[in-house]
Amino acid sequence: MLKKKQRLTTKEFDHVFSNGKRYHSPTLQLIHSSSDTFHGSAVVGKKVFKKAVDRNRLRRRLYGALYRYQKEQPLSGTFIFIAKPKLKEVEKEGFTQEVESLLQQALR
Repeated sequence: MLKKKQRLTTKEFDHVFSNGKRYHSPTLQLIHSSSDTFHGSAVVGKKVFKKAVDRNRLRRRLYGALYRYQKEQPLSGTFIFIAKPKLKEVEKEGFTQEVESLLQQALR
């Protein structure tokens, strides 16, 4: 899980959401904006899971994958992950691969 300082405020989220560069995969969308510090966010809508318990579980998995990647390879910038409905069909191994591939695309 990301530390509170590493999460986005509403104002920062709105700015990055409207001005960031977007990267897509079949199951996720990544919005990236360059900055000196690392910030991350995960969005899971009701189209993905109807129950809040399931949405929160998936959100925690996204935060966890982002946190692990950031520990291995320090990141700088703002990253917003948006889950697509197909993400609920992906297994754990494929899930982390999707996150890592989008992060690698954004960092090129």
